[in-house]
Amino acid sequence: MNKDSRGFTIVELLIVIVVIAILAAISIVAYNGIQNRANDTAVQSDLSAIAKKLEIYKIDNGGYPTSASNLNTLNLKVSSGPYAGGTYRNLAYCNNTSAQYTLSATSKSDAHFFISSANGGAIKPYPSTWTASTAAQTVCDGAIIGYTYTTLGYYNDSWQAWTGN
Repeated sequence: MNKDSRGFTIVELLIVIVVIAILAAISIVAYNGIQNRANDTAVQSDLSAIAKKLEIYKIDNGGYPTSASNLNTLNLKVSSGPYAGGTYRNLAYCNNTSAQYTLSATSKSDAHFFISSANGGAIKPYPSTWTASTAAQTVCDGAIIGYTYTTLGYYNDSWQAWTGN
């Protein structure tokens, strides 16, 4: 072989391929983390927007909605993409006899959140275990005990009309 021939050796090519693979792996992990945070933020934003509309409903009607048909009057628009799918009983609206509400939701990242009139409308991490098979009343009790399940915004790949989907 000529000493003047140019090109890369197989070792040099393998090193470049390994470096590219490592950079790609780092990028994918970072992207997934960013995507999960975006889903969590979208779910929290929806909870906050719904809470504001619930407060307006309370002022106009003397109390919070007690049924899905009452929620229909709020003209909500929930962004369905960031929520956990499948059989999750997601976006559970619950109320109690003291005219208070709690609203719980799960994002695609499997992060669970709730907001309640009892805690001043602050969005908090859901304090209990919540899986795809958790019953609706258990979702209510997991957020705050004493609340009764009223309606689900999502269940079995189906959104209720009050969510705007």
